[in-house]
Amino acid sequence: MISRDEVIYAYRLLLGREPENDTVVNHYATEVADLRALRELFINSTEFQTSVASVLAPRPPKPSFNGPAMRVELNAPAEKLQALFSKTSHQWHHLGETEPHWSVLTNDSYFQDTFHMNRDAFYASGKSEVAMFEATLMRAGVQSSRLKRCLELGCGVGRVTAPLASRFAEVVGVDISAAHLRVAQEHFAAQGIGNVQCKHLDSVDGVAALGNFDLLYSRIVLQHNPPPVMQHLLADLLDQLNPGGVAFFQVPTYKAGYRFAIDDYLSIDNHTTMEMHFLPQAALLDLLAQKRCRLLEMREDDAIGLSMTSVSNTFLVQKENASQQA
Repeated sequence: MISRDEVIYAYRLLLGREPENDTVVNHYATEVADLRALRELFINSTEFQTSVASVLAPRPPKPSFNGPAMRVELNAPAEKLQALFSKTSHQWHHLGETEPHWSVLTNDSYFQDTFHMNRDAFYASGKSEVAMFEATLMRAGVQSSRLKRCLELGCGVGRVTAPLASRFAEVVGVDISAAHLRVAQEHFAAQGIGNVQCKHLDSVDGVAALGNFDLLYSRIVLQHNPPPVMQHLLADLLDQLNPGGVAFFQVPTYKAGYRFAIDDYLSIDNHTTMEMHFLPQAALLDLLAQKRCRLLEMREDDAIGLSMTSVSNTFLVQKENASQQA
């Protein structure tokens, strides 16, 4: 006979998820003879075999360097910029009302009807992301203890916000979806987290009212906004980054064949579907230079999946201080 804890750990280590319910845990704990038998049972399951096959599948080669340039309109007048923002706002409010957790991490385990079985794994993934962020800071020689006020753009349901709150004195969680923020606030209350302010971003210029901060954190968020909105939000946020402060963010920067025309996009009726957009890397690097931000690290990542035709980058940048600007 084996313990309930051993069954639960087998689920987590071999299947990467929580058990369906207490009934299956009790069943395995009382019916399976020993750990070896439990291990063989899990390894021979269809679920484990499928997950192993996906891990061992050959990864596609990195994108080639001979792809065509993207045709992307970046400069939108104020009224069209707000219209672009409003489309994204409608999409994410709908997702927040229907599938708040799945829309943050698009894994079938996080659909509403089964989320209660996978809650721990979902929130544990936020801790892993913050650990990756901290490792990036260490490589760059940035001391996180000097960063006091953290702003997370696209905090969603608080998956990453909660572990950030354990490391920084003040965290501002900003999201375009009020529905997501309601779920986040419930999570913070349940965890006894009291140093997070939730802010609903209801206009494209709304970040300008959030005040200055020492750290900007944003991953798998900007990519869902049209390129002019991505650029505008980043420009306003980098303006508010304190001298010596850092920004850690991810942006898709290339896809072969991608194009964005403002008027064409506004003519499309899409109020419910998640979208993926790309901001040309050259435009992003120009923006960093304009905002006096020094690039500390830039890495290709898998935030949008692995593809021969697309590139996503994670950036760590630091705002110049007064002596560097002189």
